[in-house]
Amino acid sequence: MTRFALLVCTLIAVASGALARDLTVRSGEHEGFTRLVVQVPPDTGWVLKQTKNGARLNVELKDVVFQTGSVFQRLTENRLAAISQPEPGAALELEFGCDCVASAFLFKQTMIVMDISPGTFLPLPTSDIPLPVLPKAPKKTRDSDLTIDAPALPLLNLNANGFEDQLSTRLLQGADRGIVDLNIAPAGSRTSTSNQTLFMPSNVELNVQVTTILDDLNGLLGPDIPPLERRPPCISNAEFAFENWSDHRPFTEQAAQLRSGLFQEFDIIDKTHALQLAKLYAYSGFGAEAQTALGLLGEQSAESERIAAIARVLDHGPLTGKNPFLGLQRCDSDAALWAVLSEGRLRADANLTAIEQTFARLPDHLRRHVGPALSEILVDGDELEAARRILRSVDRVRTQARASVTQAKAKVSSAEGDTPRTETLLTEVIGSPDATLEAPLALVRLVDKRWTERGSMSPQELQLSESYTVEFRRAEISPTMLQTHAVALSLGQEFDAALDLVAEMPKDPANAKVLNRVVLILTERADDAIFLRRILSMPPAQSMELTTNATIAVADRLANLGFSRQAHALAKRPQDRVRRGERARLRARAALLAQRPHQAMLELEDDPTEEGVALRAEALAAVQDYATAGALLRDSDHVDEANRLFWLADLPDEADLQIGTKFSKVVQMTQDLTAPQLRVPDKPLADAENLLRDSAATREKIAELFEALQKD
Repeated sequence: MTRFALLVCTLIAVASGALARDLTVRSGEHEGFTRLVVQVPPDTGWVLKQTKNGARLNVELKDVVFQTGSVFQRLTENRLAAISQPEPGAALELEFGCDCVASAFLFKQTMIVMDISPGTFLPLPTSDIPLPVLPKAPKKTRDSDLTIDAPALPLLNLNANGFEDQLSTRLLQGADRGIVDLNIAPAGSRTSTSNQTLFMPSNVELNVQVTTILDDLNGLLGPDIPPLERRPPCISNAEFAFENWSDHRPFTEQAAQLRSGLFQEFDIIDKTHALQLAKLYAYSGFGAEAQTALGLLGEQSAESERIAAIARVLDHGPLTGKNPFLGLQRCDSDAALWAVLSEGRLRADANLTAIEQTFARLPDHLRRHVGPALSEILVDGDELEAARRILRSVDRVRTQARASVTQAKAKVSSAEGDTPRTETLLTEVIGSPDATLEAPLALVRLVDKRWTERGSMSPQELQLSESYTVEFRRAEISPTMLQTHAVALSLGQEFDAALDLVAEMPKDPANAKVLNRVVLILTERADDAIFLRRILSMPPAQSMELTTNATIAVADRLANLGFSRQAHALAKRPQDRVRRGERARLRARAALLAQRPHQAMLELEDDPTEEGVALRAEALAAVQDYATAGALLRDSDHVDEANRLFWLADLPDEADLQIGTKFSKVVQMTQDLTAPQLRVPDKPLADAENLLRDSAATREKIAELFEALQKD
């Protein structure tokens, strides 16, 4: 017994020493300084020494190793440039990225807090920062032994003036040293929250508020330093022992033995057998049966909660309620896999190696069961290669094609950008005979993919979508299938049926998204008659649910069709806050259609875009200011249109005749026609001959001018 006690003490001492030698350095950004925190055992000696452009922390621990891997995860400033330890047992070296100094203090006897703030390092005779001197706790004494030592309580012997003088001196010294912050309030009476009558006269008025550096530690454990957040301890494989939940005997033999010993005398439940039976069911993939067996226990424990969580994951996927595996994805044990499956998403600190190794050790039936779900979680977490490895592992143990595996492969292909393979796999899932929920969900993904790529739906696919809508009308996925059917109808050019179906849906964000998708396809593909009939008859409530993108698309087509009032109303909705320039140009187009050029120019006052300049020129031309309009277009490289406007303004000298375009020729012809004729007044016959010749040439030039104007 003595040997055993000595052995246990030795192991505890070694473990304590090992823990003491690994010190994690945590970090956080604060306003004006960067904070580093090192957790040390109580009564550990330490010294922080300033160096040139840095600092050095020495801790009196043998073979100490500073864990600095997470220091820069939450640092946004450049006060700390580098942190390193040359070798185990050496000091922690800090290198600053600014003109900074470091200060340190001990918090709660177990945390060395180092603050890096801007400042100038002044070399001192000794640059070691000593440990803060903390007052010793007074010894507890009996009431009969209580004596007051006058030198220990000097304030009792001071009058009011002496007390004020000494207090002021101490506060100013503390402020100079950066230990306290003074906030001098205006003179006046202050209510005190504590009893001060023991140390000061009653007639002393409080007008000084004192705070210490310890007041800044209220947020030490807050979100600024996430590594200090309390995280649940990892569950080791020895404690979890998932591989021991079943032995090598057939399931029927194990279940029969456990069920036969489930009830004792007087029908008392054997809790050991019930717990083992629940483990066997969970290990074999029977989630509901495992939960039923746990219900026989009548009590909960950490082990039973883990079994119940695995059972719910096997039957229903990720958990929404209490989760005993929450926050354990970082662990180097089997718990990491079940943490991922129960949370339904991949965390940034997830241990992928442990997750994949645990999955590889699962029995074949569980790998086939949870492999597709795990692969989809990894795809959502941008771990495509890991998702491929999981699916390859499933392929090695599956006995027949399963829709869930094919759907997971389709998600991987979609993430890779392999569109043809994605569509092939989704179509295979839809037609798979063993698909239950996988087939309608695959159809949902297929329709979403077709809408993104602006594809189309075949009549057979539309019929399948409608049949799924009817089949799952009372299921949980019923709203999703209705939304998918509406989008599929729009992709199949069935716009009336799609909008009628959307009108029957309740008002919520998901259905509003479907409405916008249908309206966008309607705007892009419907003919003018159907488009105008459905848009102009749309209820105001639906119009208010349109997004800015959909509204701009609809207003643009309405403006192209000449419906200025409706286009202006859609482009002037008060709820729209983005794409202001495009909406302003739509309002200008609507104003021009409504013969309001001045309103159009007001809308385009600060629009430097090419389209805005063209609309402004059109508005100026509408008020017959051709010269200004031509100057605008000439500066925007629309030279031929500028020449047309200069021709209308009778300013041929402003036109560019070197480009050889339509209106450069028109301007040149006009100049030739308006050129003065050469007359010979002293020779009447020669003058008449010249007039006839010029008249014939003029008719030819006029014909050429008309021909040039008629060209596109």
